[in-house]
Amino acid sequence: MSTLRSSAAAGTLALALLMTACSPGTAGGTQGTGTGSTGGAADSISLRVNNATTYSRNFNIYSPSTDIAPQISLIYEPLVRRNVFKGGALEPWLAESWEWSDGDKTVTLKLRTDVKFSDGTPMTSKDVAFTLNIPLKYPELNTGGQTYVSAEATGDHTVVVKWKKPAQLDFYRFALGVTGFAPRIVPEHIWKDKDLKTWTNPDPIGTGVGRLTAFTPQQFTLETRADYWGGPFPMKTIKIVATGSDDQTKARLLKGDIDFATISWPNAEQEYMARNPKTNVYKTFHTGGEESLLFNMDKAPFDDVNVRRALAMSLDRSSLLKLAPTGQEPANACGLEPAVYADFMAPGCEPQALDAEGAKKALADGGWTVQDGQLAKAGRTYPLGVKVVQEYANWMAYGKGMQDQWKTNLGLDVKVTAVPEENYDPQLNDGDFDMALYWTGGSNGLYSVFTDQLDPETYVPSGKDAQYQNQGRWKDESTAPLLDKLRTSVGDPEAQKETGHQLQKIVLDQVPYSPMFTADWFVEMNQTRWVGWPEAGSTQHVPHSGIGPDIVLTLKGLKPAGA
Repeated sequence: MSTLRSSAAAGTLALALLMTACSPGTAGGTQGTGTGSTGGAADSISLRVNNATTYSRNFNIYSPSTDIAPQISLIYEPLVRRNVFKGGALEPWLAESWEWSDGDKTVTLKLRTDVKFSDGTPMTSKDVAFTLNIPLKYPELNTGGQTYVSAEATGDHTVVVKWKKPAQLDFYRFALGVTGFAPRIVPEHIWKDKDLKTWTNPDPIGTGVGRLTAFTPQQFTLETRADYWGGPFPMKTIKIVATGSDDQTKARLLKGDIDFATISWPNAEQEYMARNPKTNVYKTFHTGGEESLLFNMDKAPFDDVNVRRALAMSLDRSSLLKLAPTGQEPANACGLEPAVYADFMAPGCEPQALDAEGAKKALADGGWTVQDGQLAKAGRTYPLGVKVVQEYANWMAYGKGMQDQWKTNLGLDVKVTAVPEENYDPQLNDGDFDMALYWTGGSNGLYSVFTDQLDPETYVPSGKDAQYQNQGRWKDESTAPLLDKLRTSVGDPEAQKETGHQLQKIVLDQVPYSPMFTADWFVEMNQTRWVGWPEAGSTQHVPHSGIGPDIVLTLKGLKPAGA
């Protein structure tokens, strides 16, 4: 799957997710005037979702294939929406309300009654129960890490979902994040007889605003539905364009070929906005997460906290960011973004400062030496490597910068490996890495910030699929009770704060991962054909081309320019 990520940031999950990174420098290709003269019709909008140069006609959202068509949120929708600007608060979408019972182990969902699939069939509770049972019937397709144990339709528009333990804080997994792995409701009458592991679903039918009307490897077109439950849309068609790399995307933005993209663009003020200040807009939106250095603690030497501590202490994050300036800043060392979690911040959690002498002492405390550029102990040497996403030019620059700093500050030779984006998550899920840049935290709420990477119950050994959880293989027994306390103290801010402080201390002292940089979404918008784009600081949905249902709210709020 082409996992979607916020630009240079965010997400975890992912997805991710989503998430694209950034290409510093100038745009490639022919640069136009930025007037939009080559763009599409005024009743259509074109957007870029990821770095793909071609798309496959695979709309099976549960397909184990890594090549699924992007931005399926316009076709398939979740039950709830996550408000990233309210600390991940969940809001109604296909479910209009929900109620917890049985000690927060059961949730009863009341579905909207006015939702139809794009073939005209009403969506019912049977479709929802069928969808929710897919990851239970096929655990290998549980890419969202769902933890519920049953889902049952108890009325035409009522579904009951049960967990084994209090699960209010697991419910965020029902909302789409950047990685888009929440349950998206599919029609049982079409999906029930399909082999979900091989079917490509070439003619998707969903509850979303878009109906597929054209497909080529370079672009697919969605016609907006007149009978969409969310009401009419301002545009007739939405075009998802395969623009390729960030530099190719920049060139098409400058030509006005596309109206909407999410890539980080250093010097965008000069290279994009200045080309046509009336139409070309570049904005950043805080994600609430960080880009962190993951350690594979399932293997030596990363199972030694002294090594993790030394590797984290020997990096100057501010200097690294200057290698590819995107507007990001050094991250808080405790794993919480102050702008989102101000009420829960523990004292002493400033960004990790460079401390080369402290790093050397940490190695010495662990009995480690450096021999010929490699860590050595008990007659054995340990070569080190760090992985970055190949398509993310800023991560490539940061990887090279970390390599240089580890050499300068500790004398270590660290191999930097650039991994294609489509292979990155699978390799981390399998534990096929020493160190890797990845996304931690996010605005899903305090519990998800820590459970995504630190829940010992999600530990699987290297070689087994971690399914986007605990890819660093954290097994600390003291962490699980704290996560349980977060689960059971919903509605008690003081208990949440106290527990949050203890979890932050684990991140700070044990360094299961090292927060490196803040994560932002970087958004390019063209106002030649469409106006009314969200403003940072006043919007309740992020205008990210890869995040649903926020993209639905973004597109629905636009107006034709000049109207």
